[in-house]
Order: sequence, then C-alpha cells, then structure tokens
Amino acid sequence: MDTPTPTNTFDKLPSEKRQRVLEESLQEFAEHGYHQASINRIVGRLGIAKGSVFQYFGSKEGLFKHLFKSALDQIKAPLRAIRDAEEPKDFGARLRLIFSTSAAFARSHALIWRLYRRLIHQEDFPLRGMLLGEVRAEALTFFREVVEAAQKRGEVRLDLDPQAAAFVIESCLDRALAAQDQPLLDADFGLSSSNEALRQARLDALVDILRQGLQTAPTQGDRPHD
Repeated sequence: MDTPTPTNTFDKLPSEKRQRVLEESLQEFAEHGYHQASINRIVGRLGIAKGSVFQYFGSKEGLFKHLFKSALDQIKAPLRAIRDAEEPKDFGARLRLIFSTSAAFARSHALIWRLYRRLIHQEDFPLRGMLLGEVRAEALTFFREVVEAAQKRGEVRLDLDPQAAAFVIESCLDRALAAQDQPLLDADFGLSSSNEALRQARLDALVDILRQGLQTAPTQGDRPHD
C-alpha cells in the first residue's frame, strides 16, 4: 500500500511512546470515525502538544493512513507465513489455519476491526475507495496465490479459475469475520457465540465446504467427516 511513512521525528521517539501515540489514535478513530475523531482528544490523553501530531504525521489524514497501514501489516504477517510455510502442505489444513488465524485476530484486535468496519460502512470516509480497493486487491492476490500453489501440488482442480476461487474464499471469510460481532449477520450460525469451540467448529464447516468444492479429492491427513 502506498502510504507515506511517519517523519524521522516520530521514528526517533522511544518505542513505548510511539506505541502509545498509535494506540490512542487508533482508539479515537475506531470509536468516532474519521470526521468526528479529535486530535485534541488524542493529545489530551497523551499529554503532548497538538503540534506534535502534525510534526509526526503531517496531517490528520497522514495519521489515519499510517494507522491503517500498521493494522494491515499486523494481520498480513501471520497470513503470509501460513501461505509460504512448507507445512501444512494440505490445502484444506492451510485454509483452516488462515480462517482461524483471521478470526482470532479480529476478536483480539477489536479496535482495528472496528476501524475496518467503519471504513466499509461509512461512504464519506476519506480515502475509502482507495484503501478498500487496495485491501480487496491484496486479499484476492493472496488467496489466488494460495489456490495456484495448491493447484501446482495437485490438491485443487486445474479446471478452476484461481481468481474466481479466490473471490469465493475471500467473500466467505469476510462474511464469517463480520458475523463474529454482528449477530444479525450470524443468523444463529454460531460465529458470534461466546463458545470458542462452537465458533471454531463453524469456521471448520465453512472451510470443509470450500475444500470439497475446490479440492481434487480428500487427502489422507484431512479432518474426518460425518
């Protein structure tokens, strides 16, 4: 994502202070959205001068873009590790890890997830088209690469369009993540349940359906079915 980095002044701050600036800013944007977010409230909680934020990031927009990039970097790192790891080699197991890791991230990083949902639903969010467009493009590229690698290993049908398969997988995951904190979208499926075992079972059920539709044949090490 083409996002300007913070100034050298911000980079030279002690790591704990940098982290606190980002945490307070994330909370402000997640709770109030972009337009209602207040730099005054942020600096008030931090106990720093208002001009410091502009010195660090140039503008409110610069601060928001950096926060969004940082949030994406946090989730992309573990997902890329799953995609590129030699194990598990099985497509279904790899997909299951991607779904469970994404779901766990969304639940444990509530502010990041809330900020992302605001960006999706608020049409007047600045940079909305550009940011969401890049997020979707990266997600589709990621899943296309997962599918293509599985096709090379002989695990996914070669007659499938990798881009179309990626679209189906990403759409399913996006709805599953949204359902975790929106019971109306969950529709009693179980993803918004407080029961962790049930949530994981429902994620596994979604992955099994995707696997059965995409994979060439069940593999010996795959999870047994009823």
